[in-house]
Amino acid sequence: RTIDEYAAAVSDLAQKLAHLLAENLGFMRTSYFAQNCGSSSCYLRLNRYPPCPIASEICGLISHTDSDFLTILHQDQVGGLQLKKDGKWVTVKPNDKALIVNIGDLFQ
Repeated sequence: RTIDEYAAAVSDLAQKLAHLLAENLGFMRTSYFAQNCGSSSCYLRLNRYPPCPIASEICGLISHTDSDFLTILHQDQVGGLQLKKDGKWVTVKPNDKALIVNIGDLFQ
């Protein structure tokens, strides 16, 4: 039940964000995403990556883009998220009071 409630809340947030993004891009019909991106096109993925005892010897994921539409991420204190800025990898400091929103390839 808790996961269902969380998934519904995040899906609602994604719809609101999509509406705002469309509006700010100048689209007149900002209801497009609400009409065409229903619950069957949304999914919840839960990942947990515990701290690695030999982190200095392990490489993470290869450089990639998010292929989906929007990613709403809550990062725990283990961290590990990096973004490429000006050709350099920058570590995103975890903030337990914040969500990270990535615009994916489908939105672009």
